[in-house]
Amino acid sequence: MILAVCLNPALDVTYDVPGLEVGAAQRVRRVTRRAGGKGVNVASVLHAQGTQVIVTGPIGGSIGRELVTDLDDRGIAHDLLRIGGSTRQTVTVFSDDSATVLNEPGPLLTEAEWSAFTDRFADLAQRADLVTISGSLPGGVPAGAYAELIGIAHRQDTVVILDCEGEALVEALHAAPDIVKINEHEAASTAEIETDSVEGVFAAAEELHVQGAAEVVITRGASGVVARTHDGRFVGTTMRTVSGNPTGAGDAFTAGLAATTGAASPWRERLRRASAWAAGAVATSVAGEIDATVARDPESSSIVEEYEAS
Repeated sequence: MILAVCLNPALDVTYDVPGLEVGAAQRVRRVTRRAGGKGVNVASVLHAQGTQVIVTGPIGGSIGRELVTDLDDRGIAHDLLRIGGSTRQTVTVFSDDSATVLNEPGPLLTEAEWSAFTDRFADLAQRADLVTISGSLPGGVPAGAYAELIGIAHRQDTVVILDCEGEALVEALHAAPDIVKINEHEAASTAEIETDSVEGVFAAAEELHVQGAAEVVITRGASGVVARTHDGRFVGTTMRTVSGNPTGAGDAFTAGLAATTGAASPWRERLRRASAWAAGAVATSVAGEIDATVARDPESSSIVEEYEAS
């Protein structure tokens, strides 16, 4: 079983508009309201692809109740902690292959609520084969919250895949996450190394390894992916361009990486599958979904080769 952690879940509201013009009235073609947040999106993709998953995190208020209802309607297993604050909303305006996202900050957790969550997480991590930790931190929790969760998981001998940024990532690296999966801009900011070339991305990956990450995967959008692993260094090159909404692509990549890591697949297969699922996510208008037609053929979506520095 995979445990997907989402400390700052959200009700994702997506507006599909024919053309976004700032300062003008917009005619909306379609509105979607569904449970979201990066960890929830990871769980949604895994569930849809037949992988056993449970999502956990804090939820509260009427928006939290709507989020739980959507998870139940879609059959996604969850073990969520009720808190006094209200779950946030995000609003995505999708138009012409671009997305404008408005992220609310989320609730403020009390010290007692955070303690209750870590106790619940310890029980769930003990039963999980792998944990994914994704997204931003809500207010009230310490900057080292992810480091604390990684430490709890490791005491249960549970593998952790981490996808976050900023101070939360810097602190989490001290806890030696098994796999850090971030994009090239997050890597550049954390490692303080330019990532405008493959060599630069690998330099950033090496720096993140030095700071504590056992293995590092850095996504580069349409330019592919690089990975610094125990089995070597790999470069994945995208073989086709998919048009659509890129909002949930990173979460779908994490889901594909989690599914194949849980199955102990070779790294080439992990990167191909994750890249295919990411492409499938771009082909949909809503985060947390993938287009099965696009995603089912990982061999044609990317080529993964071992990297040799020139």
